[in-house]
Amino acid sequence: MNPLEVEPDLTQKLAEIGTRLREARQAQDTSLEEISGKTMIPTRLLSAIEEGRVDSLPEAIYTRGFIRRFGDSVGLNGSNLADVYSGNLSQDQLETETKTKKRKLRIGGLRGGLRPVHLYVLYIALIMSAGVGLSYLTNPSAVTSAGDSPDTAGAINPKPESETKDDAEAPKNTSAKPVADPTATNNPETVRVDLTIKEASWMEIVVDGEVSYEGILSPGTNKTVVAKKELVIKAGNAGGVMMAVNKKPAQLMGEPGAIEEVKLEPEALTSQST
Repeated sequence: MNPLEVEPDLTQKLAEIGTRLREARQAQDTSLEEISGKTMIPTRLLSAIEEGRVDSLPEAIYTRGFIRRFGDSVGLNGSNLADVYSGNLSQDQLETETKTKKRKLRIGGLRGGLRPVHLYVLYIALIMSAGVGLSYLTNPSAVTSAGDSPDTAGAINPKPESETKDDAEAPKNTSAKPVADPTATNNPETVRVDLTIKEASWMEIVVDGEVSYEGILSPGTNKTVVAKKELVIKAGNAGGVMMAVNKKPAQLMGEPGAIEEVKLEPEALTSQST
């Protein structure tokens, strides 16, 4: 957030909210790292909230979501704290407000069931399985030869006579390579994600353990990332981000205003498709 745009009353509100959150967290003897693990909010943003540093936080719409999740994670009424920050609830009202039942977090707080990461991997697995079946129907010889050993692939799929002469000049110990699926466009050793931003969203992209990008992406932005081992993508406004994995049909990451995390590994995607 630009320091020139920070309102004095907003700074004061955040300072009061940050004090409440810090006291509640310390009373539970919980570290910022533990809160970050529960809420999927970066530690530096949690620290900025506690210290009332508005200029170190993203736009207000995302900060309200961070405050709500932070509050819920330490036993406070996160929704009320977020309302105080947005001006929908005064500090006096917050003091007398009856504490509501702690709302379950959509990310990091689910016990049992499928997390958004698991659901997305399952979706990709179904898409890949459908692709394999379609490839078999349209070109069964390619699928059959790809599954056979290199020694038998040549026997199952003999080459045209025009190619026999060239093959005769090759060394006798050269094995025929399996026929590749002509429809395959993805490298099984990598995972590729194409992002299309429909609405402004804070994003964090971690490629093979290194933070590749962290910031706010504007509507109309297109971004492609490729990872060899692991790709983790977090969105502060999941409903504004379209994601396409390995050139499959794009899908929204989640609901508008929701914080979502997607974790993808090439090996996991490959094993799910076999």
